[in-house]
This record gives sequence, C-alpha cells and structure tokens, in this order.
Amino acid sequence: MMTRVARPRRRAAMMAVLAVVAVMATGCVAIPTDSSPQPLKSFERQPAAQPLPKPDSATDPESLVHGFLQATADPTAAHSAARAYLTQANGARWDDRGDTAVLSNINVLVDSRTDDEATVRVIGDNTASLKVNGQLLPATGRVEARLRLAHTPTGWRIDGPLPAGVLLDRAQFESTYRLVTLYFTDRDHQRLVGDPRWFYVGQTGPSSVMARLLAGPSLDLVRATASSIPLKTELGEVAPRDEGGVRVDLKGTTSPSEAERTLIAAQTVWTLSSADAPAPYAITWNGAPLLPQHPDGIRVSDVQRFSPTGVSGEEDRLDVISRGELFNVADGQLKPVAGNLNDGKQVESASLSSDRARIAAVRTARPAQPAQQASPPAPGAPSTPTSAPPGPSGPARATLVTGLYGGAVQPLSAGTSITRPSFGMKNDVWAVVDGKPTRWTAAEGAMRTSVADTAALTELAHGPISELQVSPDGVRVAVIVAGQVLFAVIEERPDGQLALAHPRFAAYNIGNRAVALDWASQTTLVVARDATEAPVTQVPLSGLPAAGLVSGNLAPPVHAVAANLSSTYVADTRGVLVLSSSTGNRDQTWVDVPAAKGAGLIPVLP
Repeated sequence: MMTRVARPRRRAAMMAVLAVVAVMATGCVAIPTDSSPQPLKSFERQPAAQPLPKPDSATDPESLVHGFLQATADPTAAHSAARAYLTQANGARWDDRGDTAVLSNINVLVDSRTDDEATVRVIGDNTASLKVNGQLLPATGRVEARLRLAHTPTGWRIDGPLPAGVLLDRAQFESTYRLVTLYFTDRDHQRLVGDPRWFYVGQTGPSSVMARLLAGPSLDLVRATASSIPLKTELGEVAPRDEGGVRVDLKGTTSPSEAERTLIAAQTVWTLSSADAPAPYAITWNGAPLLPQHPDGIRVSDVQRFSPTGVSGEEDRLDVISRGELFNVADGQLKPVAGNLNDGKQVESASLSSDRARIAAVRTARPAQPAQQASPPAPGAPSTPTSAPPGPSGPARATLVTGLYGGAVQPLSAGTSITRPSFGMKNDVWAVVDGKPTRWTAAEGAMRTSVADTAALTELAHGPISELQVSPDGVRVAVIVAGQVLFAVIEERPDGQLALAHPRFAAYNIGNRAVALDWASQTTLVVARDATEAPVTQVPLSGLPAAGLVSGNLAPPVHAVAANLSSTYVADTRGVLVLSSSTGNRDQTWVDVPAAKGAGLIPVLP
C-alpha cells in the first residue's frame, strides 16, 4: 500500500494544496454492472458534442470551481478554456504541465467567504491518471485541494496557487474524450501491438492520431515493441480526399524495404481505422505511393494478415477438463482428446496454442497414503483391527507437459506447484513453477528455459502468483497476486534477462478476490472472482474501471474462465456456461453448455 500526502504550508489559508491518500482496494468494491452487456463493445466511447462551460459575472464560487474542473478537459492552447476561470495573474502562473488526475464524486466546500474573497476545498476520488500522451492509468485515493478565489469586475475567479498538473471531472472526461488504439509492432516486426490512448474530441482527427503514432509507444512498451516507421519520419499533409478516404503524406530520409513498407502501412491503416477515419488511406512516402500496388489507397482488408484480433477460425472450439481428463465438446458430447495426455486422469489445467496445434497442460499426482494403524482401544473394549482407506497424502507433484494436440505429450518441468500454462505468440510456453514465472522457448531443437525477473512486481503486490496469462500479442501478461489482478510488460533486457516490467494494477474496483482470468482480446481481460456480486468482470487495458458482466443466472462461486473476441465461458457450481457477444441480443444471459454440466469442470479455449 502506498500513501502519499502533500501537507499545506501554513502561509495563510490561501495556499493551494493537493493531498492524495492512496488506499489499496480490498473486498469492498463498486463494480458497475449491466444486466444486458455487449461484452467487448462496452468500453467503446462515443462522446456527445457537449460544449464546455464558460464563467460569467453571475457564477458563484462553488459553481465556478465545478466549471473549472470541467473546462480542464480541453488541453488546447495550454488549457485556455480553463484559464478563463483564473485571474489574469494566476493564469500566467498556473503550471498545467504533467499528468491529469481524473476525479469522481467531487465536492466543493466553501470554507470562508467575504464580498471580495473566498476559500474553497475540492474533495474527490482519484480514479485515473491521464498522461500527456493520452495513456490512462488507473489510480486510487482521495484528492483534496484548497483554492482561493477573488471577486473581480468580471465575477469570481480563482486567484490563489493551483496544484501542479490538472484536475478533471470524470463525467466531463467521459463525455469529451474518446479511445483510439495506436498500433506498433513486436520486437520481431511480425505482428501488431495495441497501445490504447485517449484523445480529446477536438483532437481526434487523422492528423492528431498520426502525430502520436509517429511519436512512438508509451514508455512501458518502449523495450517490448518496435515501430516500422523509421525514426525522424516527418508527417506531411493529412487531409480528406475528394474521392473519399484520407491522404497521409510521410517524409523520411531512408528508403524502406518492401517488407518495411507493408508494416508501415499496417500500423497506419489499423491505427486510422481505430480512429474511425474513413478509408481508403492514400499513404505516400516522399511523394510516391507507399505501396505501389495500391495507388488508390489501402484498406484494412489489404493488411488483414496483420489483424490485431489474430482470429484463427478455431476460437470457438471448446475443450473441457473433467475429472482429470481433457475432452473436446463436439456434437453435444464430450469426446476424450486423443494421445497420452489423459493417461492417469491427472490433468488439472491446460492451454492451447492459437491454432490449436499444440497443447500445454499441468498434471498432478499425489502419492498414495499408507494404511494407518487404528488407535489403541479403550481399556476393556474389544480389539478390532481397522485400516484407513487409501487416499491422497503428502505434497502433490505437478508436471508441466507439452506436445501436439491429440498426440503425444512430453514432460517440460516439474514442481510442487505449477499454474495454468499459457502460450506466447512464438508457441513459447509460460507457467509459474514454485513461484517463479518461467518461459520455455524452442531453440535449435531444444527447449530454452528462462526465469523472469519479478522484482518490480513484488514491490507492488505481495504474495504468490496464482495465475499468469500472456496477452494475444505476446507483449503483456496478466497475473493474479494474492487475489489482485495486475498487468505487466514482457521485457527482454540488453543483458538477456527476461523481466515482467512496468507492473500496474489492472483496476482498483475489483478488490482482491480474483481466482482466474483470460484475455478476450489484446486489450480486454475477463476475470472470475470469488464473489456473489459481479463474479465475472471485464477489465480494459485502456485504464477504465472494470465492468461486471450479467450474473443473474450464474451459481457462484465461479472458479474458471476462458474468453475470446466472440464468447466468454465460465464454470460455476453447476457446470460450464457461455455468454456470446455476437448475437446482438440485448437480453443476454449465460447459456448452459449442454455437454458440460457438473461441478468442477474447467473450460479451455485457444
């Protein structure tokens, strides 16, 4: 738990002070729920065009401060809209550089007031920190700022010093900012990696979006991603075309190869598509078409193989673990998966590669319990020899196995505890073995083992890692530590050390009761919680709070989850259920998977 308090200087009661007390969220949480969600679309924001308030001579001190906290939404011209709420001298002093604290439940209390001066306190809940580059990170704690106001010929204005940075009303943020995902590449330049950013509605045009794309990824992704757009590339004209679509002129000092040009096109096209810029995109490099084979413009379909969704066509083929065996759900029946995986009926968890070609699983065996001698009979009682039935005893021995799906599997590692495995994008396998996050990568016919440095993670959250799942782009992980959900970035350091870097709490409104999680997409996580309220939640990578999925017909506790773009499967006390986001039905409920009924089942998806 982190506590940060900025104490006011005792220099009259007019000094602005910002106090933040960050308190770790526990079991008491507030998760917004929707009785009929559209799971993956619930995080899309389409702000209405809402003009910002302006101060006038009749505005009272409380309303003026509320208006100021709304006007700070507009960052243009150094927050000129918000500076209108300040006296001229104070407007020149205000340092608005740095992060923006997004506040909810704001109260403005008047401590003192005369005809000429007023002192007020702003108190609110810190829900997020908006970075200058548009990255939104979850935050928690209480914010308090003391402001001095002066009555001027044009009405009340804020005259005393302001906290460094910006304070913003959350409701205004939600109505005036929209989410755009910028796309970079992984370090191997093989696939796109999403970097969610928030843009003020007045700055969501293709030119603003492209400027941020050229500026590079967020700081936490710098060592984990790359950009095919060369350094020092300049952005020329970005404008609508008479024949439809957008023209994007790029200027550089190098001549990219054909492969590099294709990746530049993929980054640009998928980013502009995320911003809802009209296609096609006529991208030029030093005045000539970037891709000569598309002189009239490039569409998403032209770079579909770089789709961030990574849909393989195998995403909805469900497997289920039942009583130590892995089954495929087909034609309303459970059919045992071929191969030697199910030998001994010891399968506890499993993961499939995105193309279902490979499987990784954890098998657990317990030594048989030796027969126990009966306690000596009581004096005078007849001696009746008994023996305890054989059963599990002693520490379990877990084995991580991997191989072809439906074929032979081979041991990869063993330990007292092994978490559910996860595949990376290179068919590398991840699992936490006896508390150590470990990656196995095929190299020259052998498996190379790397243990990840978790120093940054353990500084933020204390306890064992009970779940680790790699994101579909292979760049991030989501972990559960002591019931708390965190994101981290997979870094390959210059010295070759593998690390889980830049960890952060995924959301502060889901508490510490998470038991399982899975990635539904590059930017959306689904979490199962040991709770009756919101037992299944979605957590966006974009920095918004978690949102509970419909739960009316679930039978908690929910102990397992498997998700993809179109469906979410969970296992509760009755069996496996599915919630589909593709039907468009506004009265969605969880639907039983007929072949997968019964307690203790575990759904498995690629």
